[in-house]
Amino acid sequence: MNYEDLITKEIIWLDDQNLYDEDMEVLVKVVQESEVLEGLLLCSNHITLADGAFTSALAQNRTLRTLNLYNNKIGCQGAKCLAAALQVNSSLQQLHLGGNHIGDKGAHFLADALVVNKGLSKIWLNRNRIGDNGAHRLANALACNYAPRQITLEENHISCDMKRTIKSIHTFMAKRKRETRSNEIVIARKDKEIRRKDEELASKSEELTSKTEQIASLEAAIKLLKQQQQSKTRKSEDRVVACVDTPELIIEKAEDANKRRRKLEARRPKSYLNEKAKVNLPRIA
Repeated sequence: MNYEDLITKEIIWLDDQNLYDEDMEVLVKVVQESEVLEGLLLCSNHITLADGAFTSALAQNRTLRTLNLYNNKIGCQGAKCLAAALQVNSSLQQLHLGGNHIGDKGAHFLADALVVNKGLSKIWLNRNRIGDNGAHRLANALACNYAPRQITLEENHISCDMKRTIKSIHTFMAKRKRETRSNEIVIARKDKEIRRKDEELASKSEELTSKTEQIASLEAAIKLLKQQQQSKTRKSEDRVVACVDTPELIIEKAEDANKRRRKLEARRPKSYLNEKAKVNLPRIA
């Protein structure tokens, strides 16, 4: 195996390659460091996972979605190491462990991991020598963790009653999955409606702000017009007052007119005055 070739792959096929745990060093590094790996197929090899190297890398991986370990040599100890990784890993969705002689004890380890793990949706455990004890533990794990998932337990040593129990749990989980999906759709619609109303509210708020600014502008303009009108009214009143003569001013103007007349008469010749006297013109008081 070449690290440079594997690190860039999204899916790695290494089925039936006669691989042992000691041959996994490069692959362990790839699983630990890859940012694109989504599928790893290791069917029909001699892998046990007992040394914990691969499972430690799996615990750190955040991209792997499918892991196929069908027909290997995992056994109880390998299942224990794998279960520890599953309690930490959250990206893995499908796990194939058929034909690995895990047994009831190995099923117990995996059941404990399934109580915690919420990412796995499908687990194949067919042909693993699992009896009612292990199947019951797995059924309890399904009942405890409401994450929707499916476990395949074909070709094990499970009684008909236990199969019916597991089937009923699967039916319940499928129903819950449908309900969850339905609720998600309703929530998505509600979220969409809320976002739409928020947008409408934001638009109306902007419109209200704009209208408030317009009203403030109009009020300022009206205030300015009133001030200008008041100023014009005061000036007009001042002009009217200035044009109207008071009684004192009328008397003063009449006296000034008499003075000017007397001065004018004093300058004219006596013959003009005699003629004027004959006419008997009225005098101004």
